[in-house]
Amino acid sequence: MNGRRTLPLLTAAAALFLISGRIVSGDFLPSMGEDIHELLSREPLLAIGIGIPVTAAALVLEDPAGNPGFMGDGFLDDASLVCHHSMGLPLLGASAALWGAGSLDGSGGTEETGQMLTEGLLLTYGVAGVLKLGTARERPDGSSHRSFPSVHAAGTACAAVILWDRYGAGAGVPAAALSVFTALSRVHMGKHYPSDVLAGAAIGVSVGLAVAGAHCDEAGSPRVQPSLGVRWSSDRGFGVYF
Repeated sequence: MNGRRTLPLLTAAAALFLISGRIVSGDFLPSMGEDIHELLSREPLLAIGIGIPVTAAALVLEDPAGNPGFMGDGFLDDASLVCHHSMGLPLLGASAALWGAGSLDGSGGTEETGQMLTEGLLLTYGVAGVLKLGTARERPDGSSHRSFPSVHAAGTACAAVILWDRYGAGAGVPAAALSVFTALSRVHMGKHYPSDVLAGAAIGVSVGLAVAGAHCDEAGSPRVQPSLGVRWSSDRGFGVYF
């Protein structure tokens, strides 16, 4: 098997193995339902609302040939290759492993972080994957028709939002910087257009905010709901909020 494909496949398998245990235990699907519901709240919708016109503007203004190689050779080029191999499916595998490790050693904070990251990345990759199939945009380097949106940009943006929510700016700022560089690296490598990474970032931020909001609600922290709606909770059942 190609060595470049082995690591993503192994990490994806590890993620699925760990997640399957949570699905069987009955905790996972209700939590994912909360996350999906929270996507319709104010902050996630605002992120998408900003992302749509910004992405549309980039589509109009960007070079039809993309911007491959714009960061030049040397360290940034090498770092781009590292991001290429580590910020896709391996990111999901690492999140699931963190979730499992926290569960095994009884660290509630680590377990919660791993669960949030895993849920967020699954939703992010799912949304981005559907859009990739629906748009079938060819990559700048011609390697496939899965250019729009960028999964790497989406996943790292989602993770940055969740880490910022969990640990504050001390973790959020470095994670956000890594997300920005990952997005730039995708354009540099000819894998995506600027509009691809902007759309991916908007999706990732939106999902990250939704997951953070859903877990905030589950913890009992007060949140202001923007409108009338129906909420489903694993411990409280169905209800109406104002």
